Amino acid sequence: MDEEELMKKIRALEEGQAELKREVSKLHELRTEHCGGGTQSQQAADSLPLRPPAHRAAGLSRRHHAMVMRSMGQAVHVLDLQGKILYWNRNAEHLYGYSSAEAAGHDITRLIVHPDDIPSLNSIIGNIFTGKCWRGNFPVKNKSGDRFFVVADATPLHDDDCSLMGLVCLSEDTRTLRELIDPSTSGDYYAKY
Repeated sequence: MDEEELMKKIRALEEGQAELKREVSKLHELRTEHCGGGTQSQQAADSLPLRPPAHRAAGLSRRHHAMVMRSMGQAVHVLDLQGKILYWNRNAEHLYGYSSAEAAGHDITRLIVHPDDIPSLNSIIGNIFTGKCWRGNFPVKNKSGDRFFVVADATPLHDDDCSLMGLVCLSEDTRTLRELIDPSTSGDYYAKY
């Protein structure tokens, strides 16, 4: 894969993240309507009857929106303003080793960040909560304690009235991206999907 193709994929990822932010806002609204706020577990929110409102325009139903969130190709997590996990998709489960039930409601710094890296993460999160986006490499750990780097793209998440409600982050293991850029390192010469 050449640099131009990689840039196209990154742009597509950014466009997907914008759509994802809109969808997470809808999921948060749904959770607020049906669970009395964002304090319920992810399983409770995922089990809600997702019916489109009667006034909804043509498009995806809320159930389909939830399916899109769960099927994203990157690890996706959403944090509230206190750094607690509101949403954790299947790829986040795979990448970090925690189920959504285990992750929901926990502080992100205690779950996937080594104590030495917490000040850096707090600084990044603080900047995101001032309205800035952040993209870069960041060291993380999985449930087994193995440390590795992810490429993360994190942006503020606002609700329908433009109030800051948290952040949404997409992440991918840098080893996977290296294999996409230079397949000769893995011995696999075909594009991975």
